[in-house]
Amino acid sequence: MTLIIAVKCTDGVVIASDGRVVRGDEYRTEEKIFQIGERLIVGAAGRTGVIKRIIRALRGVATDLKSEESIRKIETTLASIYQYHKQTYGENYRSKEEFDRDFYGSLLAVDSENIYRFFFDGYPEPCGDYEAIGSASDYVRTLLETFYEKGMDTTVASELAIYCILQAMKVSRDIGEPIQVGVVKRDGQTIILSEGQVKEIIRRINGREQVLHNIWSILTKWPEVQEELEKFVEEKLASIKAT
Repeated sequence: MTLIIAVKCTDGVVIASDGRVVRGDEYRTEEKIFQIGERLIVGAAGRTGVIKRIIRALRGVATDLKSEESIRKIETTLASIYQYHKQTYGENYRSKEEFDRDFYGSLLAVDSENIYRFFFDGYPEPCGDYEAIGSASDYVRTLLETFYEKGMDTTVASELAIYCILQAMKVSRDIGEPIQVGVVKRDGQTIILSEGQVKEIIRRINGREQVLHNIWSILTKWPEVQEELEKFVEEKLASIKAT
């Protein structure tokens, strides 16, 4: 199983995924974020063999999502692969629905401004400010709805995406590290974060969670501290909004 998240930012778009693959009773790690164009990154959820075939076919087909031509090229490529699998393996299934359950995945594609979800039969669906597909995606959309802010940059959005995956790992054993993150920036940079960069972000997130845990412990023992803390937070938020 797979979890893919994409988030629009003031200076680009972030895409992130977990890195766990389940093979029978074994957990393995696998690449799920792929740069397929100069300013185009995709994350795919579905059968590994199908995904690898799709990535090979998509490389060089499109460089971004800014034109109808690029979107149509991706759509046509996916539809062709889907039809090939259907013609080759479809007779092994009792119905189209059964075949689709086995082969029908989807991918999130991002450039510096756009997020698209493409189903493996080629159908394209433009997304809003954020999207999540795969395991625990409904839960993650709730987290994104709660914490997403339009003014966030790619640094903050990367932390949000990683935080959402860490939370999803707590509710689904099919999701796991290493977390993979890609960024397409408005200035033309396309970046895949290193394992060390991702681990540093996780360290910061875990540090914040520990602080919040400690605050909760203090407030449960000394409720009178809550009024002072609320006042401090309000003043800090007002200061941030003012700047």
